[in-house]
Amino acid sequence: MAETDTGVAQGGLGKTIGDAVIAFNHTNVMLPLVTSKQAVKGAITVQFPDYTKIASSSVGAGTDGSDYGTVTSITTAARSATVSEHVIRADVTDLAVMGNADDLTGNVGQILGNAVAAKLDDDLVELGKSFSQTECGAGTTLALSHIFGSMRQLRAAGAPFPYNLVLSPKQVWGSKGLIALTNDAAVTGSNAKPLSLLGDKGEEAMATGMIGTIAGFNVYWSDQIDEDVSSGGDAAGFAFSKGAVGLAVGPEGLFRIETERNASFRSTEYVAVGFWGEVEIKDSFGVYILSDVS
Repeated sequence: MAETDTGVAQGGLGKTIGDAVIAFNHTNVMLPLVTSKQAVKGAITVQFPDYTKIASSSVGAGTDGSDYGTVTSITTAARSATVSEHVIRADVTDLAVMGNADDLTGNVGQILGNAVAAKLDDDLVELGKSFSQTECGAGTTLALSHIFGSMRQLRAAGAPFPYNLVLSPKQVWGSKGLIALTNDAAVTGSNAKPLSLLGDKGEEAMATGMIGTIAGFNVYWSDQIDEDVSSGGDAAGFAFSKGAVGLAVGPEGLFRIETERNASFRSTEYVAVGFWGEVEIKDSFGVYILSDVS
């Protein structure tokens, strides 16, 4: 996972900034799953190359001592993402700090860090909805065949590993979700044990969003995924290769939190900013998975 730059922390505000950065880094699900590039100083646009797949039929037999004269063209397109600001501000009065028994300044840092991290996940999740390849469908219960079908589509496209499967909470934990599906003895035969997706990773799944692996996918859940698509009781997850989505990071870092004292208002202003832009690099490296979770 890409770590963020805190900027300069001074005095007691260092804990606020540190807590904000820790919350931001730990809340992200999507950040480590996409291709990230940092913009160079003096620029806010990043280019991501999209290479055309070359078929195995382009590889020919060579003859010892002879020049191989067949030239294969390698073509590429550039996908651009431009960094923009994503801002949240909170003002905390001196009286609020005095009247709060908790570490209010540290809590503010965590709250703002979590909010910006959720916005980043939300923006990246939105790109998953644009994948033109699909599995399952509206009103259809998720099945193992849809998971394997997603793998087949990614392999056919030549998408590089690793492969990730990001689903909504109900697509994972619900009665029609992946956990229920993989713990159903019927899917493994009368004499076989049920599949166990979680294993002993239940606590890790709740803390990081990483659930386990199935059919070659690393499985995650994100509460930024829409669970009522078109009010039909469906949820929209997706399977993808890291090369499907690009994230442009600001030249000075991905996340920053700053404070400013306002003496006349007897308050401190906290401003958290995320610097990023996102783009779909290669559509065929992702699969949109819509399923019934009602």
